[in-house]
Amino acid sequence: MNSSTKALRLENVSRHYDGVKAVDDVSLSLPPGETLALVGPNGAGKSTLIQLISGVASLTSGRIWLEDRRIDKLPPERIARLGIGRSFQTSRVFPALTVWDSVMLGTQARLLAEERASGRLKDPFSELFASLLGTASWRRRLQAQEAVVQDILQLFGERLWPRRHQPAYTLSYANRRRLEIARVLAGQPDYLLLDEPAAGMNPTETAELTELLLQLRRLHPQLGILVVEHKLSLVRQVADRVIVLNQGQILAEGDPDEALDHPEVVEAYLGRVRTRPVSSDAHLG
Repeated sequence: MNSSTKALRLENVSRHYDGVKAVDDVSLSLPPGETLALVGPNGAGKSTLIQLISGVASLTSGRIWLEDRRIDKLPPERIARLGIGRSFQTSRVFPALTVWDSVMLGTQARLLAEERASGRLKDPFSELFASLLGTASWRRRLQAQEAVVQDILQLFGERLWPRRHQPAYTLSYANRRRLEIARVLAGQPDYLLLDEPAAGMNPTETAELTELLLQLRRLHPQLGILVVEHKLSLVRQVADRVIVLNQGQILAEGDPDEALDHPEVVEAYLGRVRTRPVSSDAHLG
């Protein structure tokens, strides 16, 4: 496999809804180890791109590749098993499950992928009997899953670890957002898609999330991250590259300063040309 195929790639991707071009002929590539930010106003097509990559929405035209495999015809659960994890624009947690069990649930994607790759995919009945009998192989796998969950919850420090035995419905909004990210990370994805992870967070919470993403980059240098975000303070600190979308098309691309301070981008969002950079505290959209 050559280096150009070691990436998540979108080729001339479009999605039209009753004549509305939500995404219009977009091509981009996310290689391992890069953090790519998608920014733009509401309705620019950012979240639609994540829906398309994760298989929740289907393409009108174009192709999506995960390394050397085309994935745009696959169902969401298959795409997740191949190593693409995603969060949603609105927090999605299982209210009655504890924080621990919620993150434990996230380990299933990687587990199923490993079993399928090794040809050892078990049927539900054999799994049930193994858990009831507490077989040695079942205990080893459980211990491995629990180690992953512990590491991830401790990554969130005092926000989640002390609350690991509490039901998810007792968490604050910001902690529910953190829990959703933790559950995705438990699947140990190769590519992480975050849809407005800082939405609804105050400046302190946004700063904590920024530091978490930077820590993820340090701990997992091969993890490809695609983040849709309006908060430019986060984007400028975590992104290697920024793509600005407008009306479903790419308006600008480059490093954070180059893309966000591009004259066409500034004029599109502010209606005039600025002589100084857009503030890091500004929002796009």
